Amino acid sequence: MKCVIIDDDKMSRNVLEHYISKHSELVLVKQFDNPIDAVSFLKLNKIDLIFLDVEMPQMTGMEFIAYLAGNLPKVIFTTSHTQFAIEAFKYNVSGYLVKPVKFDQFSLAVKKVLSESNSERTVDFEDNVVFIKEGKSIIKLDRSDIKLIECDGDYVTLFAKDRNYVVHTTMKSMESRFSNSEYIRVHRSFIIRLDAIVDIEDDTIAFGEKLVPIGKTYKKDVYKRLNIM
Repeated sequence: MKCVIIDDDKMSRNVLEHYISKHSELVLVKQFDNPIDAVSFLKLNKIDLIFLDVEMPQMTGMEFIAYLAGNLPKVIFTTSHTQFAIEAFKYNVSGYLVKPVKFDQFSLAVKKVLSESNSERTVDFEDNVVFIKEGKSIIKLDRSDIKLIECDGDYVTLFAKDRNYVVHTTMKSMESRFSNSEYIRVHRSFIIRLDAIVDIEDDTIAFGEKLVPIGKTYKKDVYKRLNIM
């Protein structure tokens, strides 16, 4: 997730920058010491998450949210005081961190935001094209670019050519949507594109550095489909 920090206190910005660097899911794009400068930047750049101080000169965190209403990424408030918490959540923010921010509290807030983002992702299909809704954006992919599908509970990871996408859906839905002529289910948690199968050893498919097991239930159909000689 692309994120920015808006806080007039340099030490607080440094702490958040350090914490962000420890999370591979986050990328710090820019930091601001005042919200006015951030407004112009956010209008021109797509950002997924803002770490926003509540008490700042020129414009408070609440005023900032109200000003950008309808065009705002996810927000985690940071503040030295707890009394703003009730008011803050009226603005539907994703988190509220009290300074000095501890790393475990920061990590929990980030985990919540990531979970919210994943649940907002949906996937739709049209002929040989896959559309993935990611927040307010819609990403178009060629179906052939998706080489592996992995299910984990109510979430499915699509391993594409350039990156992976996590969507809120079921394996049953994926199996019904991906053509049997190009894909094969090899395990209760995995569907793989046939042209992605290069090497099989001990009923395990090597997919890059990932090992994909062939389940006992699917083994007979898999080897029959691959026309093993």
